[in-house]
Amino acid sequence: SSGINAEYGACQKHGLMDLAGSVCKVMAAKARQAGSPGLSLIWSLQAKDLASVTAISEDILDSYIETGGFANLEFLDQLGSNKLLSNRLLFLGKYREFHNLVKAGELRGAADLLVSLVESKMGPPRFQITLLLDSLPLINGGPTGEIVMSSRQTYVLMKALEDMQIKKLLKEGDSQKVETIRLALVTNLASSLLEEPW
Repeated sequence: SSGINAEYGACQKHGLMDLAGSVCKVMAAKARQAGSPGLSLIWSLQAKDLASVTAISEDILDSYIETGGFANLEFLDQLGSNKLLSNRLLFLGKYREFHNLVKAGELRGAADLLVSLVESKMGPPRFQITLLLDSLPLINGGPTGEIVMSSRQTYVLMKALEDMQIKKLLKEGDSQKVETIRLALVTNLASSLLEEPW
């Protein structure tokens, strides 16, 4: 890897940017094959290979759907404005931020961010059900019993669920999840309407 870094540095020093980009793409592919999505993403960003950045971001989201968790995404904190290069990467960064807010107990901020992610539709369409499932701990006040989601936010999530059904984006095995989400949203809507001023 240090040899590759030296080659990359030499390419940059001598203005061989196309060759430097090719070196980065090769390293990104090797890191992806080795099961290191973070490193692969960093090399792809260096190469300005947006198609690979998007594909790797989707791989990470798919892995989350399968395993229910993220592994080693601290590198996202270091990307800064590079996250803006790809909608999927930006979505991934914001989704990680959502989980950090939940972990820190900042439930209102987490609810705001989750609803904005649902509304933005930046994530893959198949990921919407995951976002809606992630709303469950926030609905009906979460662990504190406090109303965290407003009626407007609840309506946004209800509309997203309805859109998924209309567009047939749900899998056969999702019917129980859908009913759980629907019941929680209806209950939260009633609770939030009672709490909000008229």
